[in-house]
Amino acid sequence: MVFKMEIEYPEIKEGAEVTVEEGYLQDGLVVYYTIVPAVAMSANFTRQEALTVRDGTVKEVKRDDSGAFYVTVGFDEQ
Repeated sequence: MVFKMEIEYPEIKEGAEVTVEEGYLQDGLVVYYTIVPAVAMSANFTRQEALTVRDGTVKEVKRDDSGAFYVTVGFDEQ
């Protein structure tokens, strides 16, 4: 899953373990995730696409031309 991060946080690097918090939109039909403590946010997903786990590992951190960072996190889901 990819998260957008506006500023660089030194603790968010490849191999780091992170926890995400689930948020809801449209009365719970849409979910999104935030890396705790609110350092990066995911795109929106349907309820059927929701994660079953909340802990993951940072696989990659990239910076784009606009200066935003994109954090790829892997989750071990059953």
